[in-house]
Amino acid sequence: MLMAVGTASWGGQPEAPAPAGTQEHRAAWAAFVAPALAGSEGARTAQARQQAFLAAIPHMEAAVAADPENATYRASLAYICLVAGQYQKALEATNRGVELNGRDVLLQVLRGQAEAAMAQMSPEDVGQRIGPALEAFDEASRLEADNALPLLQAASVAFDAGRADLAQPRIQQALARTNCTLYRISVPFDLGDEPAESISAWQYVQYGFWWGFSARCANVVAGCWRLGAEEEQAGRLAAAEERFQWALQVSRKVGLTEPHLFITVNMAIDLMGDSYGHLARVAEAQGNDEAERWTGESGVVQIGRGFLLSGLEEYQAQVAEGPPDSIEALLALENRSVTTVIDGIGLTEERPVPACAPTGCAP
Repeated sequence: MLMAVGTASWGGQPEAPAPAGTQEHRAAWAAFVAPALAGSEGARTAQARQQAFLAAIPHMEAAVAADPENATYRASLAYICLVAGQYQKALEATNRGVELNGRDVLLQVLRGQAEAAMAQMSPEDVGQRIGPALEAFDEASRLEADNALPLLQAASVAFDAGRADLAQPRIQQALARTNCTLYRISVPFDLGDEPAESISAWQYVQYGFWWGFSARCANVVAGCWRLGAEEEQAGRLAAAEERFQWALQVSRKVGLTEPHLFITVNMAIDLMGDSYGHLARVAEAQGNDEAERWTGESGVVQIGRGFLLSGLEEYQAQVAEGPPDSIEALLALENRSVTTVIDGIGLTEERPVPACAPTGCAP
């Protein structure tokens, strides 16, 4: 996994000599985050963001040229090209990176994203063109045997291409895995003129990167809902319940992704709540007493949203009061703020009945 890089402290100097291409790598990300640091709302438009993405590409290409075997530069170039809509360039960057190091998981995942984007360029036969994308995600899943994320990304691509037959086995494999870990793109932690700006710049890139992975997981949940609805309409209630259970379990994995984030837990609350609703409806049709349980669980996760928002306010206040001086410290602070909610809405354990909101309620 590629880790984010940057100076050890605000305004400090690297302890070791900088690799070739370091200045261009930093210049690329500085161009990329320009809209996030701009003072006017007009500079934050979609057009401004697109211009920033395109401005970043030549700098990152220069970094790659300075150090052609640097996997960090190639992954960064691939991601920037992806968000800029330069899919062929993204694919070329990942293909060359994989040639140099086929065991780099992030490069494999980005290759899957680039292949999927290229396949979508031919919607008339996209279902037949997603093989290379699935191959890349599957290879990433083999390289990280405990991580469900690559398999869920593959399942999402399959659903988008109308290939539920290719999505379902990957969902089942993903649900058997213990972890769901997000990858990091390599972004300097000192792009702003002051700590608060630097944190905003880093989050602008990194959280956007993470949101893409999480959105694909949410797409898998929606695909499971569709499968469940089809079974339900056909009167196959046991099969419908199984598909809705898949949706619930994937939703739980979203809420438990590492690192623990406000955005992923909030997404999980929405996904879990709707999954409970589907399960309650099927239980009623089956005439069993599980409907009450699912309705109660839905209430618990919705209560959790209030605590999540309170935690977010406290987290933002702490960051403003004393900005963390490293990425790990920033993520650790968010993790502490989120964990109480994760525990309270039952993500860390299966409960036979709703037990308790994060605080202030009795069993």
